[in-house]
Amino acid sequence: MIQIKDPADCCGCTACASICAHNAITMQPDVMGFLYPVIDESKCTNCGLCEKVCSFNDHYDISLNLLQPDAYAARHKDMNEIETSRSGAAFIAISDWILKHGGVVYGAGYTTHFRVIHKRATTKEERNEFKGSKYVQSDLTDVFCQVKKDLKDGMIVLFSGTPCQTSGLSSYVGRKLRESLYLVDIVCHGVPGPYLWRDYLAYLEKKQGDKICWVNFRDKQKLGWAAHHETFKFVNGGANNVYIFILPTRYVPPFMWQVPLL
Repeated sequence: MIQIKDPADCCGCTACASICAHNAITMQPDVMGFLYPVIDESKCTNCGLCEKVCSFNDHYDISLNLLQPDAYAARHKDMNEIETSRSGAAFIAISDWILKHGGVVYGAGYTTHFRVIHKRATTKEERNEFKGSKYVQSDLTDVFCQVKKDLKDGMIVLFSGTPCQTSGLSSYVGRKLRESLYLVDIVCHGVPGPYLWRDYLAYLEKKQGDKICWVNFRDKQKLGWAAHHETFKFVNGGANNVYIFILPTRYVPPFMWQVPLL
């Protein structure tokens, strides 16, 4: 069974929990909200699949990696798409192609009160929620299983996430299904804790005396390309622009940056 002795040896991708046929693994948060696998030994059969699928092991499949990366620069032709994205809107262009060909797109969105989770989209309207950086670790509960089901059903799938998330998904779905899986990852320096984000929102609401109804981690339209200011809107019309650092982040080892881009 998988044993996490050092927190730096786990990225919380959920690959181990997703592959366990006996539901012996659940993802439990630590004090910062980072998810780690917890084993129910009464259900575990010691099959070893959770250890095999983990992208932190020495046998992680890199056979689809390029010997040398091909580097390209891209920018969307539609300026509106660029202005409402964090960079050049390459994700929008790629996901438009996926949707045009009947595929599905997975990306980071929000659930109750701006908790960051991964979601599934089959339309541009649903996909648009994935626009914009969300500097919090997303919850991937049940997402890997849904991706594999879509692939087995013959669909093409685009998954956007951090390098550790894409590497975990790549390992989980297996080499054959990866032929229809397109992975888009980001340059990542680690992900902030979900509970820090939750508590920061609560602090702002208490300070403002109002509920937050809209957030933007990097408001390009209002503050330009280079600024790293967050914008918040409140139910009763107030606004508050602040500069924040959310630390600590979950450490991501350098090898995780070099994952297959299919």
